[in-house]
Amino acid sequence: MAAAKTRALYSTPISQRPPRTARDWLHLVTFNVLFLSLLLYSHTYQLLALPLALIPHPWAEIVFEGFNAHAKETFASALVFIVSWFAPTTIVLTAADDSVKLEELVRRDERGQIVGFKLAKQAVWMSNHQMYCDWIYPWCLMSYATVSSGIIIVLKASLKWAPIVGPAMQLFHFCFIEKGRPLSESNLFTTAQWRRDRNEAYQCLLFPEGTLYSRLTQPRSAKYAETLGIPNAVNVLLPRATGLLYTLRCMKTIFGTDLTFYDLTVGYAGVPARGYAQDYFSIQSVFGLGIPPRTVHFHLRSIPLDKVPLGTVRSSARQKHVAEELTDDDRREFEEWLRAEWRGKDDLMGRFGETGRFESGPQGEVKFEIRMRRKDWAMLLSVPCGLIFFFVTYRGLYRLF
Repeated sequence: MAAAKTRALYSTPISQRPPRTARDWLHLVTFNVLFLSLLLYSHTYQLLALPLALIPHPWAEIVFEGFNAHAKETFASALVFIVSWFAPTTIVLTAADDSVKLEELVRRDERGQIVGFKLAKQAVWMSNHQMYCDWIYPWCLMSYATVSSGIIIVLKASLKWAPIVGPAMQLFHFCFIEKGRPLSESNLFTTAQWRRDRNEAYQCLLFPEGTLYSRLTQPRSAKYAETLGIPNAVNVLLPRATGLLYTLRCMKTIFGTDLTFYDLTVGYAGVPARGYAQDYFSIQSVFGLGIPPRTVHFHLRSIPLDKVPLGTVRSSARQKHVAEELTDDDRREFEEWLRAEWRGKDDLMGRFGETGRFESGPQGEVKFEIRMRRKDWAMLLSVPCGLIFFFVTYRGLYRLF
């Protein structure tokens, strides 16, 4: 639905774009009505299944989690829908090194067209954070890899009770970080353990910077660097190590050698070096007005966990031990490792801002467009069917009792 004329504005800051036309307003209203409807459908589906979680029986929990996973997959298809219909763009995948082999990562049909991806079943993802669409494109990638039912995003506690989406994310078992509350009291460990015991996908996505890279947060990052007596980053924010360290220790305890650690760097075409992506793109400007980045670039590598200084990790450790058994030296070593990794990411984003692309290396690059599949249409249609099922069931129970 996005017009070519509108899409050409992607490299112009939002504040400098021309006034909205009647077509823009129609696009904006259509997107918001449809997306809000999809959100309400999915969350209502969750809420109608919620009574199953209150029944003190293992099978009731399994059935509830099955409905919940279905709701999460349905929402993944909703994201594929809004990207393909309201803000079509091309995803460009590059590999930092041989830790990720692009041709082994993609699945193609008999015509050579990309139809999916092969990602690790259990993985932790760390990524830079530039705008509020950052979570949408990786979620779509996971959907194409059939592991999106296991996505868990680590978020700020302020989003926990955001209208509609906050309660929905809680039911999705997303992890919310609160100041003054240790991560050992969060659901991160137990959720991963539950999925491991049932051999289900688990994809944990973190943004170690903790917030968006913007003109407001960059001075705070500079002040933090000054406090630590280290150079400040200029194209990203300095990362915070606590959440990532705890997450990696938890996941290594639970999944052991089955766990993959992905380092993802995301760049958006049109954003210059030291530019702020949120000045160019917001959820409403991208999807509501149909002005997406022309290309979304994923630069990916896999980091062996034995190369990451996590301290001593015991496979028999319980949730409270994961944090308690860390020493100050362990924390300091991990912080230094993470800052070194982020310096590389800072340089990478600087070069991306200058050239508009990541270095592809000998593997080249893989391009694909997010499109609706038969699976996505089936998932979206299944929600109204599910609502009818719950309505008939609850009506029957009401009449029975």
